Amino acid sequence: MNEYKKYGLSFVEMETLDKDAAFIVSKELIQELFCNMAKLCTKYSNNLFYDLPYSYTERRLDSVLLPALSKICDSMVTTEAPTYRHFHSSNKFVGSDSYGRIDYWCIYKGYSFVIELKQSFDCFLSDNTRARLRKSWKKMNEQLFTIENDVRQYTELTKGVIRIGLHIITSYSDKEPSKILIDKYKEKISSIIERLPSQVIKIDGKNFPSLKPNILIGWVIPDKIVLDERAWETIPGIWAMAKVLPPIQHTGFKNQC
Repeated sequence: MNEYKKYGLSFVEMETLDKDAAFIVSKELIQELFCNMAKLCTKYSNNLFYDLPYSYTERRLDSVLLPALSKICDSMVTTEAPTYRHFHSSNKFVGSDSYGRIDYWCIYKGYSFVIELKQSFDCFLSDNTRARLRKSWKKMNEQLFTIENDVRQYTELTKGVIRIGLHIITSYSDKEPSKILIDKYKEKISSIIERLPSQVIKIDGKNFPSLKPNILIGWVIPDKIVLDERAWETIPGIWAMAKVLPPIQHTGFKNQC
């Protein structure tokens, strides 16, 4: 487990050994996005109101994710990009081909990125990851794998298209906020880093090793925000769990050569 500070905030992350250049750029994008998102989230606890985006669904997260992504990608970002989802034997998912939308498309450090977003809740007092969270993780990966054919047609002049599944996970307890609960959460951080990647691949009694996340970053939320008298539950941390797939050479890459 690695620990670091950015923007005066505290973060932890799962160690990764992948040294591939595209993966390093992808990890940097996720780190920058998550840290900037966390910084923006602190602004939602103020003298006027207390309404934290990570207390809700992925739609509410867009209020902090999109500004953060636009900033680090120099505004080269779009949302709800149309796509075609194609199911075939090699992507290991079963379903019917359909049209859909990609949550985010952006360009960062010479690569195109498509990002599928999910948001879930995880009770940090439990040693078991909720079935709903695990199914959401599987659905997100299905969305990633089934757009492979579509992204090959992208025409921007970049080094490749990298697909990222980004799952924001809110660690919570429905108990009244207290310093005791915060300390208990901090004690469990290392076990959460082990639990989430190992349990999220176990869905409906089956194991899906290929869906194992390769990035996990946590924000340890400042005590002042967690203990605010307006808080109705205890949320001492949030996580960015990600699956990064290898880059795909696309039409734009070929035109560049």
